[in-house]
Amino acid sequence: MLQIQEKTVVCQTHKALLYLLVRYGNGALPLPLLRTLAVQMRLYPNGQAVNKAVRELREAGVLDRQTWVDNNSDLILVRKFALRFLFNKTSQEIATPQRPRTMAPYILQARKVDWLLGAMEKKHLDTLMSVETFMKKHACSLFCRLPMLPAYYRDYAGVLEREKPGNYREQLARLEGEPQTNPGPTLEQLHRRGIYIVGINPQKRTIQLASFPGRDAKADRIMDWTIEAYQWVASLLPYYHMYHYLYALDGNHREALRAALTATAPDTTATAYLDYRLQGARLSGSVHIGVTDSDFVKNWCGNVRRTGI
Repeated sequence: MLQIQEKTVVCQTHKALLYLLVRYGNGALPLPLLRTLAVQMRLYPNGQAVNKAVRELREAGVLDRQTWVDNNSDLILVRKFALRFLFNKTSQEIATPQRPRTMAPYILQARKVDWLLGAMEKKHLDTLMSVETFMKKHACSLFCRLPMLPAYYRDYAGVLEREKPGNYREQLARLEGEPQTNPGPTLEQLHRRGIYIVGINPQKRTIQLASFPGRDAKADRIMDWTIEAYQWVASLLPYYHMYHYLYALDGNHREALRAALTATAPDTTATAYLDYRLQGARLSGSVHIGVTDSDFVKNWCGNVRRTGI
């Protein structure tokens, strides 16, 4: 094991790669996905260079690995020293990264990064700076962890506070830990539901949300949370149209989600369940739901379907 000074030199050499792992992977990403992200951002010339960087960081005791869900690839995880280095903290100031009991949190984070790669391709983003600029411009909360949400509210006060300043201040206070006085939903609740902002357009009065449902997601729960999400939108951005995009794991998952949402609603003759719920909440025309196949299982899981994927 290297001494602290030597480990610091290795971290400095590959600081951008560590940043990607923490900023976008929340500390863990499958190696193929991390490799693609780093090359697409032109941080490394090719995949072999990324592999070499990961190997050096592992040998220095900065990264760990475990087997990814395809039983073939590596899941790369940051160790405590990586966080100490990135945040310039002492060992006492940084907690040892917690490892979840299941692969579900790792899979969710990887699906978010898969979404980001799709956005990079669509918007022709090929540097870390261009990606960060894109995320900021669109008020994307996809990679905001819960403690970051108060800062998100402050960063986008110009949009979020404009229509309903009282609601904005009350929600910000709740996010900062003050006693709850309003039972309405908050952005924190949306994030806990796995629903994230991927775009706000004040000119067009639209907000785009993304979620990454699992195969066990039911239509009633999806609609419950979609309606709840719109309640939050309306509390700050009245008259905005909300677009909620569901990113499926593969083609079969997409068709199952579409079939569940468009199945005939109970006690009706021809109304789709999705429309039935929106009509009941008086949100027809204000909320739009789309389901798309992200090809996640094919692209990043070796086309292997296991529990959680």
